[in-house]
Amino acid sequence: MNKEGGMNLMCKAIEYGTFLTDTFSKMKEDYDKIKSKISEYDKKVNGIYHEIETSNLNASEGYKKYKELRQTLRMRRVLKQEFYTLEKLMYKTFDVDRISSQIHKTLQSAKASEVGNQQYRNGWDIDVDVIIG
Repeated sequence: MNKEGGMNLMCKAIEYGTFLTDTFSKMKEDYDKIKSKISEYDKKVNGIYHEIETSNLNASEGYKKYKELRQTLRMRRVLKQEFYTLEKLMYKTFDVDRISSQIHKTLQSAKASEVGNQQYRNGWDIDVDVIIG
């Protein structure tokens, strides 16, 4: 039985595989967002450099540009540090694309098998979560 009192329709492998798939998908999504933001900040930095290069700024204006540039560079640095750490996790620690593909194949097989298992156990009213506590 599950927490709502009904039978649990998924085996543990499917639950964990689905969780891993969702986690890897979210990691890739965040990785791509961060990569895109780094590109945006690179363009912003170049824009500020161009403004400084082509303008005759007084001390006050120059200071404002300096502060804008510093804040932009700091935000870019935070993104880059996060990007490189996430990249290490995804591609140096383990190959996310390869593992995601393997999990997907295993889940397809497990789901097909689970349908047969559910039919076999129909009416048993026994749940693995109850057994293992």
